[in-house]
Amino acid sequence: MRRAEPAVSPDLSLIPLWSGWLEREGIAIDAALDRILPPASLAPKRLHRALRYAVFPGGKRVRPAMAVLGYRSAGGRGKVAADLGAAIELIHTFSLIHDDLPCMDDDDFRRGRLSTHRKFGEAIAVLAGDALQVLAFEVMSTLPVSAELRLDVLHEITAAVGTFGVIGGQVDDLESEGKKISEALLRRMHARKTAALLRASLVSGAILNGVEAAHRAELARFGDEFGLLFQVVDDILNEVGPYAALGRRRGGDRAKGKATYPSILGAAKSRDRLRGLVQSSRRSIPARRRGVVTPDLYEGLVQTVVGRLPVDWSGPALA
Repeated sequence: MRRAEPAVSPDLSLIPLWSGWLEREGIAIDAALDRILPPASLAPKRLHRALRYAVFPGGKRVRPAMAVLGYRSAGGRGKVAADLGAAIELIHTFSLIHDDLPCMDDDDFRRGRLSTHRKFGEAIAVLAGDALQVLAFEVMSTLPVSAELRLDVLHEITAAVGTFGVIGGQVDDLESEGKKISEALLRRMHARKTAALLRASLVSGAILNGVEAAHRAELARFGDEFGLLFQVVDDILNEVGPYAALGRRRGGDRAKGKATYPSILGAAKSRDRLRGLVQSSRRSIPARRRGVVTPDLYEGLVQTVVGRLPVDWSGPALA
């Protein structure tokens, strides 16, 4: 992609706030994942090895972190949200395993190493994805909160994963390959495939602590805007990002004819949409209520995601 703007230093001042918070909360999330996943030594050993291979060491852990963020924002204390976050990470990992399959996106690498189907074979990869999704809902059904809150969490997450969420977005993605789709369809695809589960992660975390309706609506708005921003950044990274940021070679989406912001809108309009989504995400940052979470922590999350881009992209967006 042609770079049309000179480099401007981005405002990344709050990234340490987010990274420090995530490091602290991430200990409980990873501990929950380790406890929840079956040991690799138990039969069926090959399947259980595949589950752990796909989940650990893991990626950015944004979705489980957002579950804990929502819980803390609603005044929640303790580690119950770590279990919810772990369950959501299992769902996310299931979607990645299946996305990488030859019948889907046909990716040989994930997070800098062989994708699950290349390591364990297609059959085990399919079963591993299935097992992770089932295990996730088992965990959510036994969260130590009231039955009413558990049901609300399950409804929020299942709606985000189904045909109007992640799975429906993947269908849009597959059916859009090699086509010049409209921006409206592209936005719908991103809203379903990516933003839905990010929004649900944040909102479901807050549900665990009995969030008020107005606060829940604020969290949902941020989740929607941030979720679209997250995917636009990923689209752009696939074109211009270094291997370290991608865990695979750049340009894979374009080579496969994927519908992305750069491929559909071009560089200039993608920059405009990036800026616009940074601004709308910032405007929708929830006000501080009962919780200990400040708006600066949300801003740190935005800066962390956009800061993955090269400076000539992140600078104008975060200036």
